Amino acid sequence: MISSFALRKHAILAITARVVAGVGGGYASSALLAIAAASALPLSRPEAAILSTLLALICWPVMMILCFSTRTAVHAWGATIAFCLVVGVVAILAGWRP
Repeated sequence: MISSFALRKHAILAITARVVAGVGGGYASSALLAIAAASALPLSRPEAAILSTLLALICWPVMMILCFSTRTAVHAWGATIAFCLVVGVVAILAGWRP
């Protein structure tokens, strides 16, 4: 039988993993989205920068919601990493040089 302390510890670790995925992964995904959008949009540089920043400001809370709406913390991390990989590839294909 699992003790209540072990269950509490497991719940705390799961929530902490989701918070880190939401905050850290959300920041990374919004930064990559801003880079990809600024590189790929066919607008002038200032307009592309402003629009991509606004998109990134929408992306971060969406990633936080996604991390807490998934079934497990592993799914939250998987979704965050997958989104970062896709947006990173788009940014590189659009001409971004890291």
